[in-house]
Formats: sequence, C-alpha cells, structure tokens
Amino acid sequence: MPLAGFGARKSEPSTGVHDSLYVRVIALQAGERRALLIGYDALLIHPDLARMIEKRSGLKAEQLYFTASHTHSGPGGWGHGFVEEQFSGKPDPRVSAMLVDSSVAAVQRALNTLKPATWRSGRLHAAEFIRNRLLGNQAPVDDELVYLWLESAEKPLALFAAYSAHATVLSEKNLQFSGDYPGYLERRVEKTTGAFSLFAAAGLGSHSHRGQGEGFERARHIGEGLADSLLRHLGAAPGRDSVALSCTRLVVTPPPLQIRLNRDYRLNAWLARRLLHFRDCYISLLALDEFRFIGAPVEFSGQLALQVKAAAAQQGKPVSVTSFNGCYLGYVVPSRYDDLDGYETRTMCWFGPYFGDYLADVMARMAER
Repeated sequence: MPLAGFGARKSEPSTGVHDSLYVRVIALQAGERRALLIGYDALLIHPDLARMIEKRSGLKAEQLYFTASHTHSGPGGWGHGFVEEQFSGKPDPRVSAMLVDSSVAAVQRALNTLKPATWRSGRLHAAEFIRNRLLGNQAPVDDELVYLWLESAEKPLALFAAYSAHATVLSEKNLQFSGDYPGYLERRVEKTTGAFSLFAAAGLGSHSHRGQGEGFERARHIGEGLADSLLRHLGAAPGRDSVALSCTRLVVTPPPLQIRLNRDYRLNAWLARRLLHFRDCYISLLALDEFRFIGAPVEFSGQLALQVKAAAAQQGKPVSVTSFNGCYLGYVVPSRYDDLDGYETRTMCWFGPYFGDYLADVMARMAER
C-alpha cells in the first residue's frame, strides 16, 4: 500500500509500520440530539468515502463532523484521477473498503458506549512549535491549541484537540506508516490519562512545524511537547454537566476552476474540469453552548482562521476552524497574497483569489448564530 501525501514518493509502497493509525470517533448526545466527531490518522478523508460512511451510519449527514490529522505518512490508494493519484498513489479498492468499514464500525461502537459525562473546552498558545511558511517567521500565526475534554465521574473519557502546524515533520523519504507529530500527541495523552484522544488539523494553510531534532525525533518532540502543555491546562476551563448541542452543514458554491500555470495564464476551464472532479462543497458547524467548531472543505489558511476567530470573539463565541470536513477543494489563502509565486498560492489554489475570503466571511457569520 502506498503512503499518501507527497507526490515525490511516486506511489512507492510502504516498507512497514512505525506506529499504528486509527479512525477515532467521539459521540456526543444531549437529549435527542447527537453529533459525532470523526478523525483519521490520515492525509484526509476522501469525499467519496465520506458519502459512503454517511449512508451506512444510519445518521443524518450533518451529524458527522469529519476531520483528519493530515499526516503525510498515512494510507494511500484511495484517490481517483490524475491529480489525486499524484498524492495518494495508485487506487486500491481494498483500501477504500477498509476505511469505510472501519469508520462505520467505529461510529457504531461510539454510539453503543455513550455514558454521562462532564465536559470542558479551552485553548492555549503553543507558538514554539509553529511557523508561517508562506510569509516567514515574523508573520502572524494561529498558534492556538484548542481542546474539548470529556470525563465521567469515574475516569477521563476523551480528548479532541486541534492545532495548525502541518503534519509534515516526516519527509517524502519516510516510507513507514506513522501519525507524525499528532500521533505522538495522541499516544502521550492516552498513556498519561487513559483517555481516548483524537487530533484534528486546524487552519493549517501557510503554517508549518518547528522543533528540535529531525525525523521521528522532531515529531516526538513536537507531539509530546504539545500534549504536555495541554495536560497542564486541562483544569483551567470550568467543567459543565449539560450542553446545548447542535450541528449543521451549509452548502456553498465555489467559483469556477482557475488552475494557474503562472502569473498570467491559467488552464482552460474545460480541461481543468477533466483533471479535477468536485462534487461537494459545504461548511460544517458543531456547537457546544457558545463554543463553535467549524469544518472547512479546504486546507484553510491559518491567517484566515485568525480573521474568523476575531469576528466570532466579538460576539462571545470561541471558534476553532478545522480542515478536511469530508470535502476537498485545495488550499485557500487571503486574496492579498494572490501574487505570491508559491505552492499554496499557485499550484494548490484552484478557485481564484477570493474563495478563501468568501469562506472566511461565511464562517464568521455562521459562528455568530
């Protein structure tokens, strides 16, 4: 099975497993309302697979809040078409079946093991592990590590955590399956507390990692450092034993495809549609009291996430934006950086300069409600 994430691997098969990868599900229920956080130790969850999981789950689609850690050392073989296969390798139907079956089983297990719990949500700054790879070290970053913590009267139950540094500590030279730094975070929390742990990539566009060492040593340093900081802050937020729970999806229409070849030319729209196949575009919203988790259909810019958070904060609504919500439409960046000649602004920005601004505006309006 190939690893997904780097085109430079050219579909080379994995040489083994460095650390195990999982699909993880946290089920939430308040009265008759249910919502599920679904996270993958993977590059993303492909839209076709997300739709299959929705159909087999027995739940409404909007009740499923999809996320992924965005490790570039996770399973490939799920893509279809020229562009997707550059990142995920040659398609293998067995991989798709495994991902869907595992997800449905995890959903049912979570629903079957619901129990009373208290919860708390908070955020802390972790600037030492993140940098702005688009604009340089002096540029703004979204350095918040956001968490949702659940515990019963007897023991800790689960942690949901989101952070914006790209999980690319392990380069294309690595051919072992690994969760990268998010995997180290999850294992540290689970070993220390016994609580089930789920990591989600936040607004990671333009954001990369920084830390000590190289390869797996750096991944461990970042992941365990984040986990230790989080564990020290868990008690800072007050616990709650009731919640106003809601979830929804808002379908949005993206602009026409604008795949740029250079500053002045773009690919013919007809040919672009033959290379890239998009069927879904929506924004997910999961609300717990005043807290808002917003799922983006793109690799959402960390700088745009700062704008969404600032707008929502004026209404007293703490927000966390996560990427990979069961759709995938490339990167978005603030329109003011459209002229930059970079991977995020040219190669992976497929819908023109203003799509990111539009999504950020819609998210801010959703968060206010």
